Amino acid sequence: MRKERIDSLKYMRVVAMLLVVLIHTTAEALSYLDPTDAWYQFYLLLNRFTRFEGPVFVFLSGVVLFYNYDDRPFTLKTWLGFYRKRFMYILFPYLVWSLFYEGFSHYMGYRTFENIETVATNIFYGSSNYQLYFILILVQLYFLMPVFVFLIKRFWFVKKYLFLFGFALEYFYQILNHSYNWITSPFFMVYLASFLLGGWVGIYYPKLKQTLSKKNFWAMFAVTVGLGLGYTYLYHQQNVLGNILMEYHVFKFLAICYYLLSCYFLFKAAIWVDGISSEWFKAVIEKLRIYSFGFYLVHPFILALWQIYLVPQTEMQFHLFIFVRYVLVLVSCYVFIRIIHLLFPRAWMIFGKLPDPRKPLNTEKPAT
Repeated sequence: MRKERIDSLKYMRVVAMLLVVLIHTTAEALSYLDPTDAWYQFYLLLNRFTRFEGPVFVFLSGVVLFYNYDDRPFTLKTWLGFYRKRFMYILFPYLVWSLFYEGFSHYMGYRTFENIETVATNIFYGSSNYQLYFILILVQLYFLMPVFVFLIKRFWFVKKYLFLFGFALEYFYQILNHSYNWITSPFFMVYLASFLLGGWVGIYYPKLKQTLSKKNFWAMFAVTVGLGLGYTYLYHQQNVLGNILMEYHVFKFLAICYYLLSCYFLFKAAIWVDGISSEWFKAVIEKLRIYSFGFYLVHPFILALWQIYLVPQTEMQFHLFIFVRYVLVLVSCYVFIRIIHLLFPRAWMIFGKLPDPRKPLNTEKPAT
């Protein structure tokens, strides 16, 4: 029997997508302004307070995958089908855009072409462009998915406390790797807590899908915002100004708590929003949701183009153009992806899994 579609997740995916573009758009300000400038702190708030966007994407993957595969037969056929979908809709577009950004970077003069081996190395490590490393982390987690499912099927306590195992494993990895610098390439352990929290939510979704009471909702909101502001302040002091206010292991503990609480709060908020939203608003969010992976892949290219054409001449223009570019990048990405989706029958090769543009969106089955 087909499981119910978790419609509320689309709001989280769109929020994360909007924040990814915001972070990369405001990054220019952080490299341009003095760290003691009040404007710098404003942009840091936009750029660092919102860094839960990566954990949210990983959390969503965990929810969807564990929700769909927790009770499926643990067979070779199941996992071969799983890997086939991951290659077609995730890895293949990654390879396409890695090659594109290799060519684009050389054309724009961001770096010079050395040899084919260097290009292959960049693709292997997600270094062809600044956002692509994240996809390799997701691919690693997908590769390990059968292991996670086996463990929750075999050991009841792993299933029940999955999010705690994820928190502990990521936390201790982060501490040890910070001390010994064992792994410098993209590695799945830096997002394991978010993924397994999502997995725990996916497994127990029927029990967790109720909305929070108004009192608990605002209490969780206040704690989440408070943690985020504290994390942003500490990051500014320690990582930007060099004022060490606490040991790394304490700071990292607070950071992971902030990321996970943000994921869970957004999960609960999305359920509430879905319950009060109009059909028109749901349709708009769904249109953005289906292109969220495409936004992630293409937005650095679109942003680079707008940075060429919108060059500020004054300080006021500098601040204005940051936000003008943000809006233009969002609109341009949607138009760019939409046109290709309508004209190119195999648009999934470029932007991942997409519905038939001629069919109503609400007929799509849950992602697997």
